[in-house]
Amino acid sequence: MKKEAKMRKVFLILILFFGFHAPVYADGHVKRILSTSQTGMGNDIVYPSGKAKITAFEFTVPIGSPVVPHTHSFPVLIMIQEGEIELIQDGKSYFYKAGDAFIEDVGIVHESKNIGTVPVKALVVAMGIEGQKIMTPVK
Repeated sequence: MKKEAKMRKVFLILILFFGFHAPVYADGHVKRILSTSQTGMGNDIVYPSGKAKITAFEFTVPIGSPVVPHTHSFPVLIMIQEGEIELIQDGKSYFYKAGDAFIEDVGIVHESKNIGTVPVKALVVAMGIEGQKIMTPVK
């Protein structure tokens, strides 16, 4: 009987422990990366209408290399993992480094360049619309 009582006690403790701690993350906290209603260039974020399609990928920009002038049809979240990048729009520069995150503008021509000493690695999350391109180069 003692063994059964001990097992019930252990079981009750586990239920209480996991019941009260279920929503807690493994490391005990959440690190906010970005919370904004504006793009990295200071404009309001604009969402197009249509069926949503989210695409995530890693994007690498070699040292000194540019990303050609382009536009987006929907918001694109950029999270710089390594390196430094200069984002250029209408002759104005914005600078981002590892650990920074920003939203690129919808319908506004912009370009960027790796200005650091290592390749830029960025996690890109396109909050898109089915059937639309993530990036449209502009000549």
